[in-house]
Amino acid sequence: MSSHENKLTIDEVSGLTAVSPRTIRFYIQKGLVDRPVGQRKAAHYTREHVRQLLEIEKWKAAGVSLDAIRGILTGEQAGPGMPDPARRPGEIRLCSRVWLAPGLELHLDHSELKLDAEQLRRLAGRITDLVSSMTNKE
Repeated sequence: MSSHENKLTIDEVSGLTAVSPRTIRFYIQKGLVDRPVGQRKAAHYTREHVRQLLEIEKWKAAGVSLDAIRGILTGEQAGPGMPDPARRPGEIRLCSRVWLAPGLELHLDHSELKLDAEQLRRLAGRITDLVSSMTNKE
């Protein structure tokens, strides 16, 4: 790949990511996307800018706020489905596994969920009822 192939205009980046140039500039202003490389008219964007924008759009589509996305991108906050960065290998956490139905188990982390025993029983009961109603209809 030549260095010219890696130089993209804001319009090319917009076309590749479906993010408007105005939004790209907004993300740069908010520190979500790196500034373009170079100065003024010689400034250009790279594949890294495209990757950053696609990452932001992925999290936005999942319903994550821009503030939370900033935390995810900087590693200060975990995204949905991502391990908590504060956790370390070897850390001990107490969790519960509740068997609900054949093939269905509920995994609960009490330090994050903060439900008492009665609330956990009601939650498990509702999930069990939901699964039962779904399997009975088929």
